[in-house]
Amino acid sequence: MTQESAIVFTIFYALLCFCIVYPSTEFVSAGLTIDRLFSSTLGSERMSFVDYHIRRTSLNLMVHSMLPIMYIRVYFMQFNNDENAADLAQDVYSAVSIAWKFLVITAVLLPGLVAVAIYHWSRNNWANHPIAKRLGKFTDGNRMRDWRMVAANINDEYRRDHNVVIKMNPVSRIVVTESWVIKTTSYWLNVAHQDDTALIAYKSDTHDVSQDAFETVQYVNIAVKSTRPGIREFSIRVNALDFKDLQDRINRPITILSSVKFHRSVVERFVDVFKDQVAQNPTYRLGSNITIDDLDSCFACMHTQPNIKIQKNCLDVDEVGEALPEARCCQVCNCRPMWCIDCVAKWFASRQEQSERDSWLQQKCTCPMCRARFCVLDVSYIEKR
Repeated sequence: MTQESAIVFTIFYALLCFCIVYPSTEFVSAGLTIDRLFSSTLGSERMSFVDYHIRRTSLNLMVHSMLPIMYIRVYFMQFNNDENAADLAQDVYSAVSIAWKFLVITAVLLPGLVAVAIYHWSRNNWANHPIAKRLGKFTDGNRMRDWRMVAANINDEYRRDHNVVIKMNPVSRIVVTESWVIKTTSYWLNVAHQDDTALIAYKSDTHDVSQDAFETVQYVNIAVKSTRPGIREFSIRVNALDFKDLQDRINRPITILSSVKFHRSVVERFVDVFKDQVAQNPTYRLGSNITIDDLDSCFACMHTQPNIKIQKNCLDVDEVGEALPEARCCQVCNCRPMWCIDCVAKWFASRQEQSERDSWLQQKCTCPMCRARFCVLDVSYIEKR
């Protein structure tokens, strides 16, 4: 093994370790994760949630602790088969002997120390495990005698179908049951009981999916603070789209600090601009024998009365006042009022090129029913009388 190949091997092994500790989407899809590979040992998460994660966190710690010694083992196996490489290894060893010795000793001792710790935790049916001790802090003399009773309560609630499970990243999830807020990580299980917990949304950040992204993604950071002694605060980070599901499952209000601003989607912002423009257009008066209360519900959302009519108001000219060709002219729509302004605005936005959102308002669309071409100037509010 040459020096260059040693460097390549080290880089490759580091990438492999990263994928094992923090599996990528490809690894997860292929089932190349510790959870999948040792599924028979871990058992069923749905049937026994707490026991599953006690075994999972212990197994993760054991496997990850063996990665350094595996690197050294493979590294020296290569050198033992190559005399020139052995000389190179001796030179490296002499140059950084202290650091190298420390790495070797640590790599050798780490799996042993972890194995001893796991053996200690597993005694008395895992009663010594840190997760079990954490659950023991939720015991109540009147209801729950030990951590196993708490675990049984969590297991029972997790088996129900109305839980909320939010994936934060490849190694962390948020599980919200009827009574519990749980955050799973590679080595730990954060648990809080909803009855004595305050959730505070304290920070939000917004990111573009790509430079030409049609939408942005926003994340909200929430502090989970328990008033129960011995239960440390932890934080969760969720997509703003999942915030409503989380809020609906929590049995107490989530405090949202004034610094947290929920961003609105491009379509939502466009709907407001669309409404402002329509408000400046001429209104539409219904026939004398019909009132707005006689109209059916909006055909799209089915819960709002139609409040607009598509009628030709524009002059079919471009920005400089020149007549448009027939193919680009708006058309007469003979449909009766059957849409609300929100649904028409969303329909209008959905028919535009996503990459040209700055010019949506100047574009045209077709009526959802008769396919007559119209622009925003052809949308009129129904005159109330």
